[in-house]
Amino acid sequence: MEKTRQQADRDRRGKPAEAEAEAPSQAPTAPGAAAPGAAAPAHGPDGDRPVADKRGAAARIRKAARGLFLDKGYGGTSMDAVAAAAPVSKRTLYHHFASKADLFAAVIDEAWSHLTRAPLLPGDAQGDPRPVLTAYVERLQAHWDRPDVIPLLRLVIAEAPRFPELSQAYFAAGKEPAVKGLSAYFAALAAHGRLAPGIEPTLAAAQFLGAIKEPLFWPRVLGVPVAFSVEAAVDRAIGALLHDTPPPARRAP
Repeated sequence: MEKTRQQADRDRRGKPAEAEAEAPSQAPTAPGAAAPGAAAPAHGPDGDRPVADKRGAAARIRKAARGLFLDKGYGGTSMDAVAAAAPVSKRTLYHHFASKADLFAAVIDEAWSHLTRAPLLPGDAQGDPRPVLTAYVERLQAHWDRPDVIPLLRLVIAEAPRFPELSQAYFAAGKEPAVKGLSAYFAALAAHGRLAPGIEPTLAAAQFLGAIKEPLFWPRVLGVPVAFSVEAAVDRAIGALLHDTPPPARRAP
């Protein structure tokens, strides 16, 4: 009898581990949730942990979603359509992206990643800031030239009134990091007395970007010709910020 009780105790202690091992194959996967027992979603509510993606499924999903978003709009794109276009199973799709909003945020993040994840500005104020800021604007222009950047912005503008999460994703992935990085550089310039008196670095960053984008970027978004010289717009935007002598005259070509 004692042996039977001991065996029963061992059996009871072993059941949780066995049930946990079998859970992924037995429990159904709810839409919008990670598969039971699977790694955390690549872009979900708890998307801090990376997901091993040896077959490149996440990249295929993002590519398929980007094409569908630009072709059919955000509201006209379903997760079923993305899974079919990738092509992946719905289980795999939701394993990587918990919702359509998360998937759109990942597409926006990828479109901005080459700009926001590269060190565009130095961490100090050493040297002449003019060539630094001129090179920064050149990187912005290269970013605008990418084939998906302006179309995605147009999509956000068109559909954000119905889907506020689009503008939130766009701001978090691109606008906010750009302004923060520029603000930090301007703060370093201000600490060395290089900014004009009374200029607050964060406001200066927003105004600098506005002074560049109004003449050079928004005409592209609207599909009209750029009517201003790039050099003149950049020189003017930089000169309005810096507390130093005017830039040297440009040589005639």
